[in-house]
Amino acid sequence: MNRESGGDIVIMEEVLSSMDRISNLPEPILHCILSFLSFKQVVQTTVLSQAWERAWRTFPILEFDKTFFNQVPSVSCNNKIEAQLGDEKLSRALNYVEGTLRTRRREMIRLDKFTLDLYELRVKELGPFVDRCIFSALESDVKELKLALPFHTSARVVDTRPGMPSVDAHNKRCYNLPQEVLCSKSIQVLALSCCKLQSLRSVKLSSLKKLCLTSVYAADLVLESLVDGCPLIEHLSLVNCLGFNTLDLSGLTKLNEFKVRNCLEVLWLSIQTLNVKTVSIQLSLPCEINVASCKNIKNLTLRLLSLKDEWLCSQIPNFPFLENLNLVGCDKLKSIKISSLSLKMLKIFECAGLIEVKIEAPNLSIFRYQGDVVSFSIGAMTLLETHLSFNKNNSDIDWYSEYIGLLAMFHNVSKAVNLKSYKGENADIPEDLRQIRSSPFYGYNNLDFAITGTRVRVAIKNTIDGLLWISPHLRTVTIKSFYWNWFSFKFEFSYKKQAVYEGGIAQCCKSRPISCWRQCIEQVVVEYTSNGVNNVKRYIFNGEDIWEKIDWLADLDTSLAWSVEL
Repeated sequence: MNRESGGDIVIMEEVLSSMDRISNLPEPILHCILSFLSFKQVVQTTVLSQAWERAWRTFPILEFDKTFFNQVPSVSCNNKIEAQLGDEKLSRALNYVEGTLRTRRREMIRLDKFTLDLYELRVKELGPFVDRCIFSALESDVKELKLALPFHTSARVVDTRPGMPSVDAHNKRCYNLPQEVLCSKSIQVLALSCCKLQSLRSVKLSSLKKLCLTSVYAADLVLESLVDGCPLIEHLSLVNCLGFNTLDLSGLTKLNEFKVRNCLEVLWLSIQTLNVKTVSIQLSLPCEINVASCKNIKNLTLRLLSLKDEWLCSQIPNFPFLENLNLVGCDKLKSIKISSLSLKMLKIFECAGLIEVKIEAPNLSIFRYQGDVVSFSIGAMTLLETHLSFNKNNSDIDWYSEYIGLLAMFHNVSKAVNLKSYKGENADIPEDLRQIRSSPFYGYNNLDFAITGTRVRVAIKNTIDGLLWISPHLRTVTIKSFYWNWFSFKFEFSYKKQAVYEGGIAQCCKSRPISCWRQCIEQVVVEYTSNGVNNVKRYIFNGEDIWEKIDWLADLDTSLAWSVEL
């Protein structure tokens, strides 16, 4: 044996010894390692050693999600051979799931988590298979149970328009959840998607702390029984659910977080619990809402609701600890009046009927607004961040005049203001208006500007020119778009020491208190990023033709030509 081969053997022995040391770790630690891996990676560890194989056979977390079933065809095939192969793959996958559950039950392994996600499969007659899996998991005292059933059995696709199938007729096709699930003493987390809860004699989920229902059908009495049978529930989420018109959560004294979204038939909602901290409500039909008893609420989101001005104004004082308020798409609101000592973050987005906003919140630190130019009245406050996106519906000079006035007002109360625009048009202030109005921002070193439109043409040079009028002598300007062809331009400006040039003050600067950026910029450094942080191009422009060079940027990247006009 030569010396070189002997060295290789020593190295291999060291590697195997290192692997053995990991394999010799206590089984709970191996289980902890497995918990950070995907299901495929977990199964692959079984070939490493007998210790890893034993760790898998006793691993209490089984997650058969969409990545597990991604090799199974989701739609029927016209080709008989492909259809037969698909059926065989599905059969093997389902048998593997059941076999794994049987092994855990035989070894008397208590399951911490069992996930079965069949949502993307377009296969009928899976009910008996799902029943067997559920009963096996219940016999293993599962703590966290997550079920997502095929889309074709979902109550979510119901169309309630006249002439369309009724909700009751459609739900005859839904998977009926076994009532044994709702009498489990071991389940602490229950997430159900695309199924039906039948008439319940009694619900006794004495350990349940988190309940998430998505595209689930449940009648009023069923849902009432479900709520009454979960005394320890802390988190409740209802998304795209049907069958119930009323929702009374007064008995959930431990409730900490509640979310309801797109439950199309809800007409009455009452949350009377002191401990709830986070509430998010999104309902499309007019609904009577009672949340006045939620005295300790900190986070409140009201989305797509038919709210009246008086209701909102009267509710806010009931929440002395409210820190985060989001109002989104509440088109019936005309006047938003908010007075709160505790409020720290406020978001008002696309409330189409809005005319005025009045805010008295001295501790407010972050404000986000997206919508039309409306009247704002703001009390004494110092905002750390302000994010503004005003809808531009016309090119009227009066609109720009009101827009500039609002920017100046928010500048006076904000340490930083970030602007958004559909394609940059909000920065393109008309020249005539620039001559008679002062720039709204002074003293800022940095300004972020976001493009919110998809597949729009953005005039970067005009946008930069407008932003440097809005906030003269900026050190950096960042323009970003996050849709389709993601891109980012970061401009770093350096200026001449004197704000004049030969011949005196520039003609375009005579009416302004700060000299024109077009004449006092000495150098521009541009960093362009597209579709990822690793694709960065850097350019340095100086001289008298800086603006022409900026206009030339488009020629450097033809892949951007369809989306950005520089």
